[in-house]
Amino acid sequence: MQAYQNNPSLNSQRASVRATDESVPQALSGYRPKFNITASGGEQSLSSTSKVVGPTILPTAPTTYFTQSGYNATYGAGATLTQTIYNGFQTANKTRQAEAQVLAARATLRVIEETVLLSAVTAYMNLLRDTAILDLQRRNVEVLQEQLRQTRDRFNVGEVTRTDVAQAESRLAAGRSQVLTAEANYKASGATYRQVIGVNPGKLTPGSPVDRFSPPNLAVAVDYASATHPSVTTAQYNVDAAQQQVKIAEGALYPTLSVQGNVQKNYMAPGSLNTL
Repeated sequence: MQAYQNNPSLNSQRASVRATDESVPQALSGYRPKFNITASGGEQSLSSTSKVVGPTILPTAPTTYFTQSGYNATYGAGATLTQTIYNGFQTANKTRQAEAQVLAARATLRVIEETVLLSAVTAYMNLLRDTAILDLQRRNVEVLQEQLRQTRDRFNVGEVTRTDVAQAESRLAAGRSQVLTAEANYKASGATYRQVIGVNPGKLTPGSPVDRFSPPNLAVAVDYASATHPSVTTAQYNVDAAQQQVKIAEGALYPTLSVQGNVQKNYMAPGSLNTL
């Protein structure tokens, strides 16, 4: 359960499945109308100056200048509604392709689940094995130490020779070496356990046999795997998605029929005009 919840490979694939799920609503959006809104605005300004010369009968009359300026603000808004009626069944095929891709992603998740859970079980059993071996080797060293003590005692009373003592010491040294090897294997198994399951190992309980979950014979196992193994179903869904892609490409050769409605409204706000 901890490996199922904490393993980063599983969490990554779950996120990938969620992202793939979104392709179905995207494909279904082809059935829905498209609505676009546009807006525009601007300002126009005008400035002009006129020169008015005095009458010819009064040459001394001053020259008059008239300046006229102003601006107009223009703005508008529009909306366009487009509904596709026929596009060579591309929308339907894209929807089927997206659904096949979702099923393939979920089957791929099952493949990773199988791999991760098998690795978790293997790491658990390896750590359980190495824990038992380490305990066994430590007990063996205790026995060899007692044998060495007894051999030395017997040597002191003359029952055995120095060779027997040396042999007992050699067996003890070999036992201690095996303890070091067992400790190294135990630590390596613990590191693998943390890597796969994501937490430090606690107190491990003995494993239970899984024979009751196994098929009764080889033929049944092969038939069951061929029909339900996620690697097989993933390949089947990928084939379906590829076939739909061919149909989508073929649909692009067909004509497209759509209905479009457009509304546009322009406004002009009068500005100020000044005469100087």
